[in-house]
Amino acid sequence: MKFKLPLSLLALTLLSSAVPVGAKPKPAACVPLSLVGGQGNEVNKTVSPPTIPAGPLGMLGVNITNNDWNTDWSLSGQGKPFKTFLIRADSEATNPFQIRAYLKYGDNTHDEVFNNASFTFTPGQPLEIKATPRPNQQPYQVNLFVAGVNALGQSYSASVVGCY
Repeated sequence: MKFKLPLSLLALTLLSSAVPVGAKPKPAACVPLSLVGGQGNEVNKTVSPPTIPAGPLGMLGVNITNNDWNTDWSLSGQGKPFKTFLIRADSEATNPFQIRAYLKYGDNTHDEVFNNASFTFTPGQPLEIKATPRPNQQPYQVNLFVAGVNALGQSYSASVVGCY
């Protein structure tokens, strides 16, 4: 016994069984990156005053104060290469911050992926920076620079994930 189905009905049947109704694309698998010189993957900081060199000794690297404007996350120990990175920063402060983000490569070069000299956070709405590495090259670190005269004494938190 043969069954004859109209071609349109056969195509509809095949399509409906292949793609579930309401299917969403699978989200990228992301892993937190580790802080360099710290523990965990999230940092909570307060914007410090700028570095003040110690007069003539400043030329020798002696400073009265040192800023803490840079934070690095390491990619060491990661197996397969990441397709993207997501840098997330948040603050309840509403003063403008100077924020830059970089992907740092082993050949002593870097890609600036974000630069805003006067970024103002909206409380409860984090800044999310999506960064894509160079084709066929992975960075060894992700750097976040947070500073600014108007941001002195203001606190923020930041973290980075790498996504496959």
